[in-house]
Amino acid sequence: MAKLGVIIGGVILLIIAFVGYTFPVTDTNLSIPQVNEICSSELGQLVQMFGEQDLQKICLEYKYITFGIYGLGLIGIILIVVGSIATSSSKEDILTCPYCNYVAYSNTELLKHKSDNHLDKSPYKCGHCDFIGITEEVLWNHHNEKHPKEKKR
Repeated sequence: MAKLGVIIGGVILLIIAFVGYTFPVTDTNLSIPQVNEICSSELGQLVQMFGEQDLQKICLEYKYITFGIYGLGLIGIILIVVGSIATSSSKEDILTCPYCNYVAYSNTELLKHKSDNHLDKSPYKCGHCDFIGITEEVLWNHHNEKHPKEKKR
């Protein structure tokens, strides 16, 4: 079972990253793609080289903001993947013996425990002899083999 909380957290981070990437930030009313285009153009590089402090500052700030947004998006994707492949170890996955509260992690393990420790308490008892089966199927097989002409009780 997927860990829903982890997946939801990842989706929220992706939404935040998308909103931060596409909507205008700070005073310039420019989105990150627009600022990236200006800062990476030849004109932007020339202005940066010759000391236009405002443009240089804006490009540097947007560069850090861009890295942060990309980081949020990447973390969001990782959380979604991890949440979708991780299995839950909740109480649903744990099986408990009804006779002694032994905890088993598979049906096979619980069945072995019951047959080793509680066979005399099994509800699958033959009505014609002292046979005790650990499952209903085992009891039916016994009945068909040992008491084929007798009515099943």
